Amino acid sequence: MSPQRTVQPARGILCSGIPIIEEYEIETADNCYPGRLVEPGTGTHQVVVGTSGSSVIIGVLDTEPDELRTTIYVVDTQARVLRGDIVVLLKAVSGAAISMGEKVQCATAGMVIESTDATKAVGVAEEAKSGDDAEWILVKLTGI
Repeated sequence: MSPQRTVQPARGILCSGIPIIEEYEIETADNCYPGRLVEPGTGTHQVVVGTSGSSVIIGVLDTEPDELRTTIYVVDTQARVLRGDIVVLLKAVSGAAISMGEKVQCATAGMVIESTDATKAVGVAEEAKSGDDAEWILVKLTGI
């Protein structure tokens, strides 16, 4: 039997595993696209997109049924946030070099880069990406 490889879905971000799904309200819509990491907002029921200084990432924004990964969430709408032992597609920082098997952490606008701080790592890259090829990357979530 040949080894199995996780492949990128055509529309969604969930690639494998059974996620823990929670719904939150979008507090601010800046960069609130599927595949972006989120952190708690002002209210306990709200989320905002994570930043490079984020230390409390609670999950990744999922796609809505029948929507594309390019559809932005708007303020005050409900959004599905995934977490758990899953493999997902995350948005990588443009031009970032991420090696397979390396830890990744939140960067600007909820995107990911190769981790420089193990305490902020949210997952492990399941594939290598670099340069212009680094738009989307498969990541096994570990820290959230």
